[in-house]
Amino acid sequence: MTSVRHVLLAAAVLLAGCSSSKVAETEKPAPLTSITASAQLDLAWNTSVGKAKAAYLLPAVVGDAVFAANTGGDLYRIERGRSIWRTNADVGLVAGVGASKDIVVVGGLHGVVLGFEVDTGKLRWKTVLLGEISVPPFVDASTVLVRVGDSRIVSLDPANGETKWFYERATPPLSLRTFDEIRRVDNFIFSGFAGGKLVALTASAGQLAWEGSVSLPRGTTELERLSDVVGAPVLAGKMLCAGAYQGKVTCFDVTRGVAVWGRDIPTAVGIDADNARVFVTDERSSIYALDLATGATLWKQDGLRMRQVGRPLVVGDNIAVADFEGWVHLLDKKDGHFTARVKTDGSPILAPLIRSDEGFVAQTTDGGVFAFRTR
Repeated sequence: MTSVRHVLLAAAVLLAGCSSSKVAETEKPAPLTSITASAQLDLAWNTSVGKAKAAYLLPAVVGDAVFAANTGGDLYRIERGRSIWRTNADVGLVAGVGASKDIVVVGGLHGVVLGFEVDTGKLRWKTVLLGEISVPPFVDASTVLVRVGDSRIVSLDPANGETKWFYERATPPLSLRTFDEIRRVDNFIFSGFAGGKLVALTASAGQLAWEGSVSLPRGTTELERLSDVVGAPVLAGKMLCAGAYQGKVTCFDVTRGVAVWGRDIPTAVGIDADNARVFVTDERSSIYALDLATGATLWKQDGLRMRQVGRPLVVGDNIAVADFEGWVHLLDKKDGHFTARVKTDGSPILAPLIRSDEGFVAQTTDGGVFAFRTR
């Protein structure tokens, strides 16, 4: 059952994404200053799918198809801005979308998980899990991974929705609710948990392969001790990196689970990385580039401070971020200067930007879906 603590913490992260200090609470969002565009950021197409509000809804991209949903239960397949099909889940949607070449999966109220045919939108299966669906499902050819509540990952068969295995752990009294996606790399599944823990599970049986601490809780009150891993763990070469709320960014040796370095940069939205740098949006919406090998700061961009900036996305020679007024910004990976800027529909972009073949896709809280092409 959804508790008051979860509702309050979800609102704090999704709608604020900032530090809990008194300074942060009174600091005004930085005004946007003019830039000289040096990169090309083109709107390929846009459409509307209905309001996403503060639910954990984000687009899924499979080839030329984009799948997007709204809180009213509508699920769309979109190609080049045109709706190919639309179906209704007959339940309010709270998490999704996850998709593969065969199936599209969303999470609904009361633990409902629904799998739809990619080509037709026809319902393939419906599974009801005991608990609240808390993050968008991860979907590939062999499994559907669903995060239930704060402490459980359930593996479902993509053919029929039947449970294959589950992994469960204890959680602290308080925990965050945000876009904590699951990552799979070869035969391992990586996911962050409350208390700053990052785990590696075997994909076949959900057995614990290793566990590491991204960050340790600090402070005297339960609120001060919140230090949950946020966003998706990111694989860069032999390093697996993740960030924690009110905590650190830490990179591990992916094979052994041993921490290589950690930096005291708290984040409410998560990180991305390329083969040389780790990019992080901190709790005041300053954006950092860190050296992948050492964690040293390469540059810091304060021009979007307190604008509720989301998770960075590596796009070619740039990184893309979005803010609370629906602006999408490109920053140069090498030094962090702004290279392009485009506005969407003016409503917040709370969901992470999703990479596509030509660039990336954004979904706003008012239901706009925007596909961008970068050059």
